[in-house]
Amino acid sequence: MQQITCPLQKLSNGIQIPTAGLGLYKSNAEDMQKLLQSAIEVGYRHFDTAILYNNEEIIGDAFEKIFKENIIKREEVFITSKVFPNHGNVIENVKNSLKKLKLNYIDLYLLHWPSVAPGPNNQIVHRPVHQLWEELQQCVDQGLVKSIGVSNYNVQLLFDLLSYARIKPVMNQVELHVFLQQPDLIKFCKQFDVAVTAYCPLGRGGDMLQDKTLVKIAQKYNKSVAQIMLHHLNVNLGVIVIPKTEKIERLRENFDWRDFKMDQEDIDTLIKLDRNERIVDPRTREFLGYLPLFH
Repeated sequence: MQQITCPLQKLSNGIQIPTAGLGLYKSNAEDMQKLLQSAIEVGYRHFDTAILYNNEEIIGDAFEKIFKENIIKREEVFITSKVFPNHGNVIENVKNSLKKLKLNYIDLYLLHWPSVAPGPNNQIVHRPVHQLWEELQQCVDQGLVKSIGVSNYNVQLLFDLLSYARIKPVMNQVELHVFLQQPDLIKFCKQFDVAVTAYCPLGRGGDMLQDKTLVKIAQKYNKSVAQIMLHHLNVNLGVIVIPKTEKIERLRENFDWRDFKMDQEDIDTLIKLDRNERIVDPRTREFLGYLPLFH
């Protein structure tokens, strides 16, 4: 089966990133090597993990074998990982990620969230962003990571970071799907040359995949609803997408949606589906303290 070529996007530091990848959120596939190798055969070159996902080690084991078997070269893949703001020294966390991933460098390292739930008596347990960012910058200086960025940052937090960062964040990875399109945040990031990656680009799956409007548009273009959602985010809105799947049969579907042009009428219809509806809402998440971080 023919391999799909994924377009690249140049980040603000000149490094190029594939505009679609494989999200590995809590993915503990029984055969991680088979999953990653199958993704590579489809055309995937961008893989996203995090300390929180508790799978850096099995991903590292899989890639070590893939590289040794000359299936692909290290420099041909783009690997992202992330750290929470309460995990201690960032440099030590990066070194630990490198050890688990069995890599000499990580392509992109992100601050996963700006804060976490307070401790007893509302004690603040996360470290301030300016301290974390200084340590991330040192990781770039030491050649441990190529690029640095953030995740789940709103405009105010990102604007503040841009005011003092010696090495600018190249990425803001946030929740984005047809029911949460965040146009103002995307516009701000584009203005300041910060790329945007959409996590949860397929939303909750079930309810969105059965949405009547999405089904109708998908039928018009002879695509699946998932392909319409990914096309809209990537092609229409200009953001990078990292859909998650552990089903090998879904890998191609989640990567093959660039071969058509959507009518403006349909683009407008998809934009109107935005409900500002979050799946990962801090107000409902214990690890974020049930705090209204985006309100």
